Amino acid sequence: MNALSKLVAVEAKLFLREPVSLFFVFALPLGLMLVFGLPSRGSTEAGTGQHGELTFLPALALSLTIGMLALFTLPMALGIYRERRVLRRLATTPVNPALLLVAQVVVNLAMGVAGAVVTAIGVRFLLDQPAPANVPGFVLAFLLGVACLFGLGLLIAALAPSARSAQSIGPTLFFPLLFLAGAWLPRDQMPTVLAKIGDYSPLGATVDTVAAAWAGDAPAVPQLVALAVTAVLGSLLAVRFFRWE
Repeated sequence: MNALSKLVAVEAKLFLREPVSLFFVFALPLGLMLVFGLPSRGSTEAGTGQHGELTFLPALALSLTIGMLALFTLPMALGIYRERRVLRRLATTPVNPALLLVAQVVVNLAMGVAGAVVTAIGVRFLLDQPAPANVPGFVLAFLLGVACLFGLGLLIAALAPSARSAQSIGPTLFFPLLFLAGAWLPRDQMPTVLAKIGDYSPLGATVDTVAAAWAGDAPAVPQLVALAVTAVLGSLLAVRFFRWE
């Protein structure tokens, strides 16, 4: 077993010991769909609802899971390591401290994928909805959304000097992005400029492209490009400004 696989195993064990992180990944998306999805299902069956609501909710739940992992869990973990000088001590060993970053991303990505699978199963059996109809488009939108949000999470981790500051920066960025995604106010009811910003915001673009693929449509190319550009810029800036201590 090489150094990276050992670090991934250790980080996975630490992640699984955190009930809050497990709640974000598995319980919160399912709870969101139970609270909002079942009434929407009933109205749709009665002919008073819109079928799009049943694809928006799982897409929002998936995006919520990814966003919390990327903007809450990842920056906080790296902030704790920086505070406790774990990264500095790793730098004095044969293990490259960068491997710890890779291990963190791998573990959080694996948890995000597991959460996506659980959410898809929940949609199928709780809301009686089919699996994503456009599977290639769904995979592409999901991976670009993950890359975009994790790029922002790594940038927060690069700039935050401590876990407490990471804990402050993450929510400060997350909740406005959640608003722009239409979590509280549908974007068609927002002012035109604000709605357009929401369309290309990290969470907004992720929700829209995942929901489109789930319904069997092709994700909008401009939104996919916006996700890819944000992912590249966030990752490059994170590498540029990252501090090991």
